This record gives sequence, C-alpha cells and structure tokens, in this order.
Amino acid sequence: MTDPERLSPDNISALQARFQDHSRKAQTHYAVMHEVRQVLGSIDAADAWMTTPQPELGDSTPAQLVAAGRVDDVLACLRQMPARGAKR
Repeated sequence: MTDPERLSPDNISALQARFQDHSRKAQTHYAVMHEVRQVLGSIDAADAWMTTPQPELGDSTPAQLVAAGRVDDVLACLRQMPARGAKR
C-alpha cells in the first residue's frame, strides 16, 4: 500500500463508528428476534412475523421498525399477542 492509499485517522475513526453502528443494529435485531421466537415458538414463525407487514404497526414490518429504532413499538405489539407454544 502506498502512502496516498493509507487511511487517515479520520477515515479510520469513521469506519470504526460505522462498524459499531452496524454491530448495535445487529445486536438489537437479534435480541428482538429472540423475544419473538419465545412468543411464537419457532425461528421460522419469528422470521415470518418480522418480515410481514403488521396492521398493528401501520402496515410496516417489525424488521423495518426495528431498523428505524422503534424497538419499543415492535415489542409492545408482540407482547399483546398470545404465546404460541413458546419454547424456552
């Protein structure tokens, strides 16, 4: 790598911040999926629910709302649903 191709400290900091942001989003999505699976009973049911528009969420998918930072709205909707054979 030649000197002009090296990343500046500012660029490295920006990449680190971007990585941390993606990591936080992935951890949040995983945590929500875990709770959805507990309520719906399987990972397949959880995945289907997360990717299907929900009338209770303004016809947005739960995954869209989680990505937008509206985790509390998704969890409130989920917690109103009856458990379907939850496996712990």
